[in-house]
Amino acid sequence: MRKIIFISHIALIFWFIFSTKASALSSNETENLADLTAVYIFLKHDCGYSQIPDREIERAILYFAQSNHWDLSNYDKPTMAKLNEERYDDLKKIPIPRKKKCRVLADDALALFAYVK
Repeated sequence: MRKIIFISHIALIFWFIFSTKASALSSNETENLADLTAVYIFLKHDCGYSQIPDREIERAILYFAQSNHWDLSNYDKPTMAKLNEERYDDLKKIPIPRKKKCRVLADDALALFAYVK
């Protein structure tokens, strides 16, 4: 339940921030954003990184989108929340031992926090 609330919270933040722009996220960008969100959700809830504040995760995802010059104006909260949850479920099903999966994901995803500061 906490994961669903977290996913919805991230979707809501992006919707509020980018609801006034004119362009749109492409399908590929939407999928990449959902993948990154799923990685952070997995790290936070399945890998012992629960101490990472939600706001820091949101900032990292926002930084990633902005650094790729993505326009998030059509970030649809319900659609993205559903896609984020689907990607999270897909990530959990990858047949790699959890410890190894956590280590690999953390090595890549947590480095993004260094750029956000």
